Amino acid sequence: MIEPTISIADAARLLGIGRSTVYAAVKSGELPAIRVGHRVRIPSKWIREALRVENEPDIGTR
Repeated sequence: MIEPTISIADAARLLGIGRSTVYAAVKSGELPAIRVGHRVRIPSKWIREALRVENEPDIGTR
């Protein structure tokens, strides 16, 4: 099952950037995020669209 959101660490790995860069992009509004308490999650749909993939099996799956 594809999860609707992915972690900062997973987003960083998929985008090929560091976690601090992902946090900075979230803070600047460049990257959409959902905040739940102290957790920050990235919509997996946004990642798929940014990477131009239809249904990549390892994006948001466990």
